[in-house]
Amino acid sequence: MVASPLAESLAAGDREAFATLYDRLAPRLFATARTMLASTAEAEDVVHDLFVELARMRQRLAAVADLDGYVFTMLRHAASRRLRRRALFGRALDRLGRERIGRDGFVAPPAEVRDEALARALAALPAAQREVVALKIDGGLTFAEIAAVIGASANTAASRYRYALDKLRAALAHEEVHR
Repeated sequence: MVASPLAESLAAGDREAFATLYDRLAPRLFATARTMLASTAEAEDVVHDLFVELARMRQRLAAVADLDGYVFTMLRHAASRRLRRRALFGRALDRLGRERIGRDGFVAPPAEVRDEALARALAALPAAQREVVALKIDGGLTFAEIAAVIGASANTAASRYRYALDKLRAALAHEEVHR
């Protein structure tokens, strides 16, 4: 595997390379994380932590051929860890006799999401489907790239996306009927 010139510059600690990577990926990473986590604040934290981790382990980047895929894989793992911590926290609150924040332990959708019905429908998707939607729509990745990030086939990624869209359509149609 041959590393990209940007990956080699990152590995060497070139600050300009980190700025370039940030400018290129941060908006997509943030949008993807926000959809996966249903929280603007947590998405900001995850993306920030991701770039700190990239700087800390920059020497490993010299061997990375697909830098974008590598960074989105890091984002996926960071979001998954955050969701697990959130679930643990929700269970701890339950044990204390407090009510959970949401059906799946998710916080309210981000304020920037204008269509509350869509936000509710996204939050109700299974995590694997919400993840693929985030990577496809917010991350702008192809199904082949998504497959590499999630460690599944492109067909699995496409199926999860299709099932998610079907569920979103049904949920939004249900919302429309009940208005």
